[in-house]
Amino acid sequence: MPCDAPAAPRPRRPFKLTGGMVAAMLVLFFGVIVSVNATILTVALRTMPGVETKSAYETSQHFNEEIARQQERDARGWKAVATLARQGEGAALGVTLADRLGQPLSGYTATARLRHPATSARDHAVTLNERQPGRYEAGLDRVETGSWILELQVRRGEEIVFASRSRITLPEK
Repeated sequence: MPCDAPAAPRPRRPFKLTGGMVAAMLVLFFGVIVSVNATILTVALRTMPGVETKSAYETSQHFNEEIARQQERDARGWKAVATLARQGEGAALGVTLADRLGQPLSGYTATARLRHPATSARDHAVTLNERQPGRYEAGLDRVETGSWILELQVRRGEEIVFASRSRITLPEK
């Protein structure tokens, strides 16, 4: 029986890297880099736009007034002690105001802003009601657990007589 030998394999052409292939690889590589960076940038700006104030110039014009107000507050010796406690899905904010001798400060209008450290979308602004002399309270709906920035303003008429900014923590349920 005759034995047929298989046909010899055809020689393969050697791989040849062309300029078009290199250009395509570079475009694909940098295209991936740019698209990942654009995605990360979009997500970052949506969660924290980085805007603290609408006009930094106008805010800077009131800087000296703010320093003078803080010096007046320090000279008065007034103190504010704030508490933030969980109430269902929300929270109860309480502020006790006292003078240098520990006497309650009564008859003022107090407002507070509970600022989220990462985004202003989660901020809460409330007017505190005086429940007893020197004790101002307000309820907040749906407040997340964690660390907050409490900005407190106390007014006599239209005049801001006390302002403070401090960290406060809302514990878990």
